[in-house]
Amino acid sequence: MNAQELLEDMADLESRIAVIYERFASEFRAASDVSDLWASMSREELQHADLLSRASAGAHGLAVNESLAEHVSRLQAVVVRYEGEQANIVTLQDALQATADLEEAEAEHLHAHLERLGDAGRALVDNPAMRHRLRNVLDHAMELFGTPALRERVAWRRFHD
Repeated sequence: MNAQELLEDMADLESRIAVIYERFASEFRAASDVSDLWASMSREELQHADLLSRASAGAHGLAVNESLAEHVSRLQAVVVRYEGEQANIVTLQDALQATADLEEAEAEHLHAHLERLGDAGRALVDNPAMRHRLRNVLDHAMELFGTPALRERVAWRRFHD
């Protein structure tokens, strides 16, 4: 696999995450603050997908380390899991748990490795549009509406970031 293919795969995953968030926004319309947050997160993920897709055009021919492809596969596994389970996610707390899992997997298996994709990846790392600007809002929503275990997880993540 080369960097261009990997960036295209990453863009596809970001788009698929956006669809999950859009579904959550629709499913939980009654919780308007959180619904609006998911709609905004969906737009942000689509913007990331667009940036990754554009970057792929400048990354053709660059070989990538096998471990990087494995990280993207791990993110894909999390995305596939929640695409399959989405119909069974009926509580706000479960949707927030899924969001936390997706965001953590995205940070660990995609964003943490962009700079390993040569100039195209490094440009993305430095691009403010690739940042998750809504992370603090998401953390706040999890504290308000999440389960005790999820609130504890958010607190632990803040401590270790």
